[in-house]
Amino acid sequence: MKKTISIFPGLLFTFSLFAQQTEMKEAGSLADFLKQGDFSGKARFYFMHSNNQEPLSDYHGLGIGGGIGYKTPQYKGFSAGLSGYFIINAYSSDFTQSDSVTQNPNRYELGLFDVTDPSNKENMYRLEELWVNYQKKDLNLTYGQFKPDYLFVNPQDGRMSPTMVRGFDGVFDNKKTSFQLAWLHHIAPRSTVKWYSVEETFGIYPTGRATDGSASSYLWNVESSGILIAEANQKIGQKSSAKLGLMNVNKVYTTSYAQLDVKKNNWGLSGLAIFQKTNAKGLNSTYIDPGHQSLVFSGRLEKKLKKSKVNFNYTRIADQGRFLMPREWGREPLFTFLPRERNEGLADVNAISANYIYKPNNNTILHAGAGNYWLPDADDAQRNKYAMPSYAQLNLDAEYNWDGWFEGGSLKLLYVYKKGQKDDYENLKQVFNKVNVHLVNLIFNYTF
Repeated sequence: MKKTISIFPGLLFTFSLFAQQTEMKEAGSLADFLKQGDFSGKARFYFMHSNNQEPLSDYHGLGIGGGIGYKTPQYKGFSAGLSGYFIINAYSSDFTQSDSVTQNPNRYELGLFDVTDPSNKENMYRLEELWVNYQKKDLNLTYGQFKPDYLFVNPQDGRMSPTMVRGFDGVFDNKKTSFQLAWLHHIAPRSTVKWYSVEETFGIYPTGRATDGSASSYLWNVESSGILIAEANQKIGQKSSAKLGLMNVNKVYTTSYAQLDVKKNNWGLSGLAIFQKTNAKGLNSTYIDPGHQSLVFSGRLEKKLKKSKVNFNYTRIADQGRFLMPREWGREPLFTFLPRERNEGLADVNAISANYIYKPNNNTILHAGAGNYWLPDADDAQRNKYAMPSYAQLNLDAEYNWDGWFEGGSLKLLYVYKKGQKDDYENLKQVFNKVNVHLVNLIFNYTF
């Protein structure tokens, strides 16, 4: 972080000199020039409650957060920006206390704050954005700290503050064809308050089991200098598109992917294929086995109606190797994904889901989603990293967005129920915060 702080003032100072030389003639002074920039702010109120089956523990968490940002005016294609954010633990359970039955820690509510320190209630703030951007015609280049928007590295903004990344991002986009190249070397994962090198992010969240059944030991034991992302997108006609890309995690593994989206007459059909393999035999075997390979297919059929849309989804993770993607980096892009559960760390999976989204007016969005997920046996460590049992899931959420005087404000209520497919479980570790659990989320956002 100190290195970044020492670099960026020089970049911003250089930019201000450029602005002084010419833009000052029109603005009058540097102060006048900077006043033409844009200030932004955000505030979030988030209450979460999990209700587990008896005799397992229930938890609650209430977080209040706020942040402010600034973006300079653009000069000859250059601009710069920065933002910061703080979080207050207003009223929550004692996250240092594990469940008395299973001795497992809290899973959901702690994610509102700092998963690396369950006792932390005060020092929860971080510098989020700090970037310099150059934009000219079809070219857009960014270096610094910014919110990611990649298939496997993304904000996963379902807690108090999103995942952020530090590195380079370059995009060439002529409206029909786009190419993107990114190199990421630091990440500030969601539910943390610090910046980490890419190799340090492996294992900040729970690590599960190795394929031999032993506890995973890759925390602080992975060697990698960063993440290379290369992607090409091609528009086909007015609404259809194709995507081809790869994500190479230096010295760890490579994920290749292809996606096709076809839309016609209010119908949509999408397909995604993902292939993973290790980069070198024996490297970083604490996280990924030598010679590891995995294959995933996911698809969606969607129909748009006048005020609503409905989609049906299917995912198959082949019985070839566990689909792996550090949860610290973002949520999985599988079409069967429903908020509050993931299928990462699994092999031999069949999943189906359906969603109905209804928008009765410009302010209100109603959503109902349901899915069934057939997983390998929870005791099968080779195929099931986190000992997750097969389950069914129901999501119901309603969102209201204000306009007029209170524009920028939104209120969302999300209810989630996950039910195990067994009638009885001998090992309650496979139940606690996994199945037979109700989750209630109430979120208020205000941005300007």
